[in-house]
Amino acid sequence: MKRQDHDIELKEALQNDIKIPEIVDDRMGEMYDKIRSGEVRMKQLKGSSKKKRMYRGLGIAAAAACMVIVLSGVFYVNPALAKDIPLLGDVFGRLQKMREDNPYPEKDKTAYSNIEKHSKPVVTEPEEEITNVAEDQGITISVTDAYCDGLDLYFTLSMRTEDPELNTADRLDLLTYKEGDPVSFWAWLTVDGKEAYTTETLTGKKSEDGVYVSLMRIPASYVENGEFTENTTIEIHADAIGAHRFGEEEDTTLENYGKADFSRLGFKSIKGSWTLKFKPTMDTTQNKEAEPNAENNGFIVQKVTQTPSNMHIELFMPEEYIERNPAVILTDTNGNRVYEEFGSSTTDTENGGQVQGMVFDHSDATQFILQVIDKNGDMSVLAEIPFGME
Repeated sequence: MKRQDHDIELKEALQNDIKIPEIVDDRMGEMYDKIRSGEVRMKQLKGSSKKKRMYRGLGIAAAAACMVIVLSGVFYVNPALAKDIPLLGDVFGRLQKMREDNPYPEKDKTAYSNIEKHSKPVVTEPEEEITNVAEDQGITISVTDAYCDGLDLYFTLSMRTEDPELNTADRLDLLTYKEGDPVSFWAWLTVDGKEAYTTETLTGKKSEDGVYVSLMRIPASYVENGEFTENTTIEIHADAIGAHRFGEEEDTTLENYGKADFSRLGFKSIKGSWTLKFKPTMDTTQNKEAEPNAENNGFIVQKVTQTPSNMHIELFMPEEYIERNPAVILTDTNGNRVYEEFGSSTTDTENGGQVQGMVFDHSDATQFILQVIDKNGDMSVLAEIPFGME
């Protein structure tokens, strides 16, 4: 076979799954030459006692590596191009489809689209062995995109497997084991080396056979120092993958607690080692802040921040109402409800009151009404506070 024919065959094999844009063609030719001349070789990964895959010779694997090298450089120059080349599939497309199929989606559709719009490919250190992709036991875990507005960090979590039994699962959980303990726990992550948690367990939800994806979230209030920085680094480690089918969860009710098998979570667990490390790109330019200090009956809306993904409100609550824990309802002036997602923080003040941080769904409105409701009594309105973002 002639050299030119061999190059064409390699490129066509790649194009079965990946559409190669014109901008890449010239660089591809250069890399083929380097592979043939021996300038580019695959090497065995270091740093783990586990068996790692090593590719030898010139073939589809080397060509695929060539593609990754080329695309890495092209994406650095033109990041927008990254989302048009499905090396790991259209993760956000899968997430949107799953959201549309869910009768009770966890996120507002507009916010979901905004997160996709403002997300960026994650950053990894080229010299480090730990990157945003980890593979063991035939299971590949990857984080491709992340969104960070300084108050929330969202990132895509993808898992791929060809294991026939795992493919029957509705979700795959990342698990961890503590030394000497046979009981598995849900895996967590670290933010800048400090233990942190996501709002949901690190789980991939089934998109299609062999593909599991989720959009994970870390609020700044879940981070030890309460904030993200330009150099924030996320690291994830899992010792096992637990497979679950809906309706077949372990019965841990009191009468069956002694019979439950806590050595695994789900109908099957696969032990291995997966470690990922990545950096998000923080962008606060789309955030809108206001300090209305609007007051009614002692309650004060002190600060409001609108981001592409959420709405954050700091509300001062007088001392006499703290223990009664009143409910808060937020609407825009057109009567559209903006639902609260969770309370993010509480800070005691010198006068005995409390500033409560609350996180709501995303809203593009500029005028709002916040109502404080006494849910322990006759559901009376304790305060009604109009405020604006101007």
